[in-house]
Amino acid sequence: MAIWRFPPAPVSARTLERKLSVSDLPYPNHTWLPGLVPTGNVRKDSAMLPSKNNQWDKSAEVVIIGYGLAGAVAAITARDLGASVVILEKQSAGSHCSCSSIAMGVFLSPSDIDRATEYMIAISQVNQPVTPWTDLDSILVWLKYSAQNKDWLVNLGGNVKFFSKGGEFPELSGSDSMELWKYQGSGLRMMKFMYDQVASRKIEVCYETPVQRLLTDESGRVIGVRATDTRGGQPKEVNIRASKAVILCSGGFEENEEMKLQYLRVYPIYFAGGTGNTGDGIKMAQEVGADLWHMNCVSARLCAKFPDFPMAFFIDFSGGGWSQRSMLGKKEKARVGFIFVDKYGRRYMDEDLKPHAAVYELGAFDSHKLEYPRVPSYHIFDRRRMEYGPLGQLTSGPSGPHQLYKWSRDNLAELQKGWIVRGETIAELAGNIDVSPTILENTVQHWNRYCEESNDPDFGRNPLELVPLDRPPFYAIKLFPGGSNTQGGPKRNSKAQVVNPFGDPILGLYEAGECGSVFGMLYPAGGGNLAECIAFGRIAAENAVREMLKV
Repeated sequence: MAIWRFPPAPVSARTLERKLSVSDLPYPNHTWLPGLVPTGNVRKDSAMLPSKNNQWDKSAEVVIIGYGLAGAVAAITARDLGASVVILEKQSAGSHCSCSSIAMGVFLSPSDIDRATEYMIAISQVNQPVTPWTDLDSILVWLKYSAQNKDWLVNLGGNVKFFSKGGEFPELSGSDSMELWKYQGSGLRMMKFMYDQVASRKIEVCYETPVQRLLTDESGRVIGVRATDTRGGQPKEVNIRASKAVILCSGGFEENEEMKLQYLRVYPIYFAGGTGNTGDGIKMAQEVGADLWHMNCVSARLCAKFPDFPMAFFIDFSGGGWSQRSMLGKKEKARVGFIFVDKYGRRYMDEDLKPHAAVYELGAFDSHKLEYPRVPSYHIFDRRRMEYGPLGQLTSGPSGPHQLYKWSRDNLAELQKGWIVRGETIAELAGNIDVSPTILENTVQHWNRYCEESNDPDFGRNPLELVPLDRPPFYAIKLFPGGSNTQGGPKRNSKAQVVNPFGDPILGLYEAGECGSVFGMLYPAGGGNLAECIAFGRIAAENAVREMLKV
């Protein structure tokens, strides 16, 4: 691994020659430029400074990588504490679309920290009684700041309203401490508000400026970044000084196929939170020595992914805002029925699923058939659901308020595209999705009988959800593992400092948001990630501003 570090003072070519003879270097025929010291195993593809630009092109006390909610909160906080700030965002201003802007706009603000602590510890230790997913100090500081989230937004002038109460896992002690608040107008409106807050503080935002490398001094302290400014059509390499700290707010790796394959528990897996999160910040942090955590953890369920659209879709399975109802915890008799079946046409779960954890149920690998039998799965429904409004979720994702795709009200456009598959009978539908007609017919017959008896002996589904599939035609949507976002990334401590594998902080480097999320395998409740962005954006900025540059 090569880590490019600036020396603490200008170094002449003659001095460099005395420090490093050609025979000492891994590539003896390579020409090493003055002012740049290679350490570790040097790669041929490592970034290098052109000698004529052997200086900083821009400087700020705090440099923030990524302009989603975490980046905006960190920038606002650092600026309000008196620091100069620059935000670097690889997307263009016109097409900028973050996971936060596609979200529903729900965020957590726990009402009882003691009870919330019980709940978060329980979540962190589920199936891990000895080694918790997240250390207690990080849990406590997240809870302390998250409890202030609602007031922080309101004090800025944000328009928020109480949404619901209760965590995703009510069976765990302390779940009732999770209060969910909603920014009025969804995540899109929330991010517009945050962008206005950033602009009012005259914080510089450099769009179309992807960061390529973190830059360090000889001690290993992060002192800036190397980026490519693509504005104006002609890419230009720039070096930006961070006299106090760099804060990584670059998101996860939802759009990096190699990282998803290597790190996540099931593949393929697709996400509905934007196309900009490709793991850049994770790789940059690794290069300067960061440890990783939570890399196989996600906030996900079952989503639709169609070959002619780049993002996954959240599906409104039972209509009328299924996802929103699941977070509200309201239970009433469902108007329509649906089931999930695996690629062989068999049910395998309670379809009243956990919106941010159901994905783990798709990772059962058959070592004899060498396949994931639940990938893909199918959403099976009848004419009731087809006629009960759009199947694409309207509260978040690409068919939500961002309107990256406008789902038809009657679902006929999607039927014509082949996104929805139809059959006049269950047997015909089975043939159209390449599932055994006998097995799927048997599955639906059993389901309809359970509905008649108001009892699901196979998976214990709530009787209020037991509505038969008996009104032809019948329909199916292919489903994959997927959802909101990955959780893994560089490991951080309770000060939001990125740490190395020995737990030591990498000086000058902080992070916030889903780039190394505080959450492990289980996600506490709807709005957890936005809550983390607001909380750790402030934690990172406050500690970054306190950094004293070591020369």
